[in-house]
Amino acid sequence: MKSPSWIRVLIPVIALAGAALARDSAFADASSELPKRERGLWRITTVSPEVGMHTHNVCIAEGDSIIGNQAADCSQPSVKRAGDQVIVTIECGVGDRRNVESLLFTGDFKSWYRAQSKISSGGKRSGFSIDAKFLGGDCSP
Repeated sequence: MKSPSWIRVLIPVIALAGAALARDSAFADASSELPKRERGLWRITTVSPEVGMHTHNVCIAEGDSIIGNQAADCSQPSVKRAGDQVIVTIECGVGDRRNVESLLFTGDFKSWYRAQSKISSGGKRSGFSIDAKFLGGDCSP
């Protein structure tokens, strides 16, 4: 059975968020407002109804963004703070191919953080959560 297109869109979004890859320089202005994680080894657990639970140890380097790389058709992320929470909204695509993702971040970003995501794509809604724990400054296996 072929997966619905919105699930095929969701899987890379989860992978990017979990992997926390370095972001495009086009979003440099927004990155100064995004939470910055401690450099080092993090245990990141991602949970979603579509793909279940996945846990990965990820080495976070200086400059790695908490929202990962963004596709070329994405607008600059909107970043708003509400007390100790950070809300990030990312819009990508157009028309029926338009995806809107809202992320709510909490934590101290030195020892732990949590992200809760809601995704709207072509009338479908989904989401995922991330729980991350700092394991230490050394990324060697």
